[in-house]
Amino acid sequence: MNKIAEQARLRASLEESARCRSPVDLSVADTEVEDGKVQIEQVGWVHGSHLFELQDGRVACMVDIAVTNQTSRTIDVVDVELRATWENSFFEWLLPVEIHTHAKRDCSYSVYRFPGPGSEFAYKEVINHRLLEHKRLPATRPLKGWLLGIGGLMPPGLVHGQWQDMRLTIIGADHAEYSASIVLWTERVLTRTKPVKTRTSIFATPVEDEAMRARDVTSAAPSSLRRAEVFLEEFRSKIGCFQRFA
Repeated sequence: MNKIAEQARLRASLEESARCRSPVDLSVADTEVEDGKVQIEQVGWVHGSHLFELQDGRVACMVDIAVTNQTSRTIDVVDVELRATWENSFFEWLLPVEIHTHAKRDCSYSVYRFPGPGSEFAYKEVINHRLLEHKRLPATRPLKGWLLGIGGLMPPGLVHGQWQDMRLTIIGADHAEYSASIVLWTERVLTRTKPVKTRTSIFATPVEDEAMRARDVTSAAPSSLRRAEVFLEEFRSKIGCFQRFA
């Protein structure tokens, strides 16, 4: 029986004792963290790895990393977690999107895209599928590329321009965890001003408001038009006088 299996059995036994209200220390059975076997390194441009706000208000992340299995055997991967300092239960890693073309012959290719307008990432530039679909870390062979994910609504506490310390963890099939701290720059969508309809009175309903605007337009007719109407009446009166004397 390996060490991980022994820890699992020990934890199960301690949890059973805890349910029976026996004093126990569950920390003695914590899963071993073996960071030395897998090296996780944040690489690339300093502002390249960052958190940003999508048009629908959700938070997204781009992490440029290199992952190297330092052992002589392939490590099977169960999951990859980005552990945030806030509640992020809706977080998920992006899946590739298949694009169909109809040029000379029917063919397709895969890309990664965030929801809404934004950048498109070539399939070979992203390592989501290599860690989450293939679920393997080849021995002594580094994986380099983007890890792309989206979560729930961006918390108001994430301020534009701030740096966020997070924890990226790869969980192996033997329940061992390989972790590294990463630092992500925060980018929020700028506040957009919404058009506001003004009312002539705080008590007016929208229908009454439109009627009042129509009344104001009528009462605000140009004075030159009124003068023209007066001149026309005077002219007609003079024509009438000439016709009587003729």
